[in-house]
Amino acid sequence: MGATAERPPRLRGPKLPDEPCAPAPERTWGWAVQLYALRSRDSWGVGDFADLKRFARWSRKAGASLILLNPLGAQTPTLPYQPSPYYASTRRFRNVVYLRVEDVEGAESVELAALRDEARSLNAERRIDYDRVFQLKMRALEQVFRVAPSPRGLDSYVRGQGGALREFAAFNVSCESHGPAWRSWPHDRAEPDPQRVAYHQWLQFHVDRQLARASREIGLITDVSVGFASDGFDAWRWRDYLAPHMRVGAPPDEFFRDGQDWGLPPFNPWLLGRARWEPFIDAIRSAGRHAAGIRLDHVMGLFRLFWIPDGMTAAQGAYVKYPAPILLSLLANESRRAKAFVIGEDLGLVEPTVRGHLRKKGSLSYRLVWFEGSEPGRWPHDAVAAVGTHDLPTIAGIWTRSEPEHRLHHLRDKLVSLTHLSDETPPVEVAVAAYRHLARGRPRIVLVAMEDALGVHERPNVPGTIDEFPNWRLALPTPVEDIEHADGVLRIVAEMKAAGR
Repeated sequence: MGATAERPPRLRGPKLPDEPCAPAPERTWGWAVQLYALRSRDSWGVGDFADLKRFARWSRKAGASLILLNPLGAQTPTLPYQPSPYYASTRRFRNVVYLRVEDVEGAESVELAALRDEARSLNAERRIDYDRVFQLKMRALEQVFRVAPSPRGLDSYVRGQGGALREFAAFNVSCESHGPAWRSWPHDRAEPDPQRVAYHQWLQFHVDRQLARASREIGLITDVSVGFASDGFDAWRWRDYLAPHMRVGAPPDEFFRDGQDWGLPPFNPWLLGRARWEPFIDAIRSAGRHAAGIRLDHVMGLFRLFWIPDGMTAAQGAYVKYPAPILLSLLANESRRAKAFVIGEDLGLVEPTVRGHLRKKGSLSYRLVWFEGSEPGRWPHDAVAAVGTHDLPTIAGIWTRSEPEHRLHHLRDKLVSLTHLSDETPPVEVAVAAYRHLARGRPRIVLVAMEDALGVHERPNVPGTIDEFPNWRLALPTPVEDIEHADGVLRIVAEMKAAGR
């Protein structure tokens, strides 16, 4: 583990009231889903906002009140299309692959049958073909844009987003012409085509509208990734405030013995004040739009981030401190502004004082079966209870020992200790028993991973791998229409009701 770098000089933030985040709900539950994986039979090869809307409506009727989603940040409009939601082009705007084409105003006036049929045929494979999905959706949406370029509300939305949306749209047009490696773009490149800029603004308007429709069905918890892609819009927009030749990651620990290199460019904490804290405010304010809750991935990043210099490994990195008091005040202010409670993913190597500061600001802690050594009945009340996260094994993967990281198979002992079930018990039965204990525990919120409810063996992401596993590319094996009747799903719903959640 690297040493801690020197403390940055005192920075002054804006004058804000010393108040906590928006209050979190009492004793409730919800689902944790990867939106791309939540496909229906009508999906164009990837889960979308219409699928989310349908699932949200069913979930609310079943008794859930929340759905935690993966980060929805936009990707550059280039191939190969980036699948990782934690390596987005921007945290400010949204990913257009989540649009349901048929629900875009004007789609009824365009002949889309051939494109729709080809896209739906992609549902036959669990592995999501992002490149093909993106190509087919863009071909369809470009046709819709030509017949309905000015839907009601578009002008108001564009004005409300200000210069950032114009810059984002122009950036995307330049990516289409010159590729996403903006550092090598020609200095004498032509001005972006105004119609193409308008198209990318139009796409974001419809993304925002469809997400809003889904949010009216149930409370959504949106996820804020710790950073963004080094060749994306945010890195271009905030390039003067980033630390050059550095990447963000994590030091070695029990789960990741070589450490982790996330490849994300860090902000220079000495320069954030000069940017008027806009990079941070932008990310939180965007996450709070149409959300009931905001989850901060690796919330310790508000206090310190692990920097890895170019040419070095994660084991050779060092921690750099960030102005936590200012960032926490800004977070609380944006939380109250959006009326969205805050969850801080305080997992891994957490300094002793971090949880105290987060608790004082009203942020919920994160408690996992895989990490905790006690019964859920002894966990803190101001917390979210779950089995794992997108980076950790599923119940089925551990119970059947199909999890590819063999050194994590010892986690099976935790399931045995919690459920007292025999080795022959089916994985879904183990999942029901595990979530029964979580439902009866002390934390305010229980989040059920859909992979566990369906007995899925593969986790969404295996950190530290690139091509070894289909990270962020696997759809759930069950379409939304059948999830509503799946045995494990219904039995976990029953356990939540029985526990009074």
